[in-house]
Amino acid sequence: MRRAVNRWFPQMSASHRVFNADAGSFQSLVLDASQRVPVLVDFWAEWCGPCRALAPILEKLAEDYQGRFHLVKIDTDQEQEVAHQFGIRSLPTVKLFKDGAVVDEFLGALPESQVRAFLEGHLPRASDDARGRAKSLRDQGQLAQARALLEEARAGDPENLRVMADLMEVLIALGEIESAKALLATAPGTLKFDPELQKMAARLAFAEAAEAAPPPEALARAIEAEPRDCESRYLLGASHVSRGDYEAALEQFLEVLRIDRTFHDDAGRKALLSVFEMLGSDHPLVGRYRARMSSLLY
Repeated sequence: MRRAVNRWFPQMSASHRVFNADAGSFQSLVLDASQRVPVLVDFWAEWCGPCRALAPILEKLAEDYQGRFHLVKIDTDQEQEVAHQFGIRSLPTVKLFKDGAVVDEFLGALPESQVRAFLEGHLPRASDDARGRAKSLRDQGQLAQARALLEEARAGDPENLRVMADLMEVLIALGEIESAKALLATAPGTLKFDPELQKMAARLAFAEAAEAAPPPEALARAIEAEPRDCESRYLLGASHVSRGDYEAALEQFLEVLRIDRTFHDDAGRKALLSVFEMLGSDHPLVGRYRARMSSLLY
């Protein structure tokens, strides 16, 4: 007989958006429900101390967000088949489901600020429609219009970090580096670890370097005259990043790494990792250049 849910995780009513699931209810409480609303699944065990630390944080956020996501708890000791199905190897593991599939996850007992930032990257907001329209404008080269739309969206939803990241990207594209820096400075310190803001911070650093550098043509001539000129290669790579030519940027950063690992405290490797982070692990350039980087390092 299945034992009762333990005292750390009492069964809660559906009105609280917190549920305890087993193999039989997983389909309805997680897979089916995630077609309507994001579902955060907490894989835990009674003996796990970090699980007990994380539980009240997750439950508080489920209440704070008032139905914008559901929280489902899976006792891995009791539901070993479900845990095996999703490759659970450490606890707590928290997976976010949308449209019947896992879209993101984190491990360990994160503080509330980090869990909140994790959620904010996936939960729908009223300002998301403006983000979509701004992206279309940006893709069409209508940067001023995209900026105006994002500034309006940010005024109406100042806590949406994705709007801030999108606006930073437009400001960088407009060459308004100082405005982008000022915008980033307004982000709460506890939220600056947010992945999208980190990507924009990296993009901003490259844009700053490119803005202060000689023109790309001059950098190319300097490299032609002295192929081991790491400074010019790094700055040319930053310029390529600013223009969206990531493959050319990665080539320059890889050469910096090959020529001088000590250049500016391993700047070549750090720049490669920053671009990988900006592009995301699924981008075809990332796998190729990560392999080339590894061959130089090891």
